[in-house]
Amino acid sequence: MKKLVVTIILLTGINLASMAQIGANQINIGFDAGGVLNEYYQSQFPAGFGPSVKGLLGMSMNAQFSVSGHYLYFPLNSNNILPKGESISLHQIPVFIGYRVYRESFFFEPQIGAALLINSSKNQLGKTSSKDLEFAFSAEIGYVFNQLELSLRYQQSGGSPFQLAFLGARVAYVLGGIN
Repeated sequence: MKKLVVTIILLTGINLASMAQIGANQINIGFDAGGVLNEYYQSQFPAGFGPSVKGLLGMSMNAQFSVSGHYLYFPLNSNNILPKGESISLHQIPVFIGYRVYRESFFFEPQIGAALLINSSKNQLGKTSSKDLEFAFSAEIGYVFNQLELSLRYQQSGGSPFQLAFLGARVAYVLGGIN
């Protein structure tokens, strides 16, 4: 059994290394901004924004394997007034793996991963936070123009009715080869 596992890992590594030389390897550094879609979070945290980084490994001329990480900050809705010195915020750190497929300069990229959801609050008694790690998925469509990437992404994490559904736009700068 051990020989079979070692053989599979070795063959997968050789295969990925040979495929990586066909397409372009890239790193994208970007900024995400968007709105929350479900009612549970929408009343308190209607929008979020933050930086992102994505690594793309060339599989073929029309596809890439992706690994991405984002940090999204959701400030409290300005309609919710808190006593002086108190604050509430929501942070999300999703990490995804995906498979990007190109059609000329357009792309579609389904992704799957996990998201760390952090609720932070500060009041007279001190600062508290709760952390939950949840299953997450997303689908991204976009367009690449020279070193600039523009995309829309639907992302969801957690279970119903407390899931965090997010529709965001992403602007990224592409480092590395151009597809």
